[in-house]
Amino acid sequence: MSEASVQRQPFLPQMISEAFRQLMDDLHQHLVDTGHADLRPTHCLNVFRFMDCDGTRPTTLARRAGMTPQAMSELVGYLEQRDYVRRVPDPTDGRGRVVVYADRGTHAAEIANGFFADMEARWGALVGPDRLQDVKSALTEILGASPSRGAVTPKASAP
Repeated sequence: MSEASVQRQPFLPQMISEAFRQLMDDLHQHLVDTGHADLRPTHCLNVFRFMDCDGTRPTTLARRAGMTPQAMSELVGYLEQRDYVRRVPDPTDGRGRVVVYADRGTHAAEIANGFFADMEARWGALVGPDRLQDVKSALTEILGASPSRGAVTPKASAP
C-alpha cells in the first residue's frame, strides 16, 4: 500500500475546527428556518451569550467576547437596527448605556440556546452520554491549560 493511499487522520485542532464550522452552518440554517434570516451565528456567540438579564455595557460584552469595543459596537448596532436589542441608560450610572434584549432578541436567544441543547443531545445519542461527558471534560481541561488563559506551557525537553 502506497503512502498516498493511506488516509491520515486529521489533527485534533483540525477536527475541532471542522466540527465548529459544521455547527455554525447548522445554527445559521436553524436561524433562517425559524424566521431569523438576518441573524448570524456570531450574534448568538458574541452578543447574546454574554448578555446579562438586566443589561450589559457594550465594553463588557466586548471584553467577554474577546473583541474590540469597535467590533462589538458594530454587532450591537446591527442587532439594534433589527429590533433584537436596545441600548438604554445604565440604571446604576446614568452616564453610561447598557444593552438589553428587545422581545425579538429574547426569542432569538431562546432559539439559539434550544439549538445548542438539541445539538448536544444529538451528539450524546450518537456517541453515548458518558463519552460526550468525557469530551466535554477533556476540552474543559485543555481550555483551562491554554497559555492565553494564563497557564504555563511546559517547554519541550532537549533531545
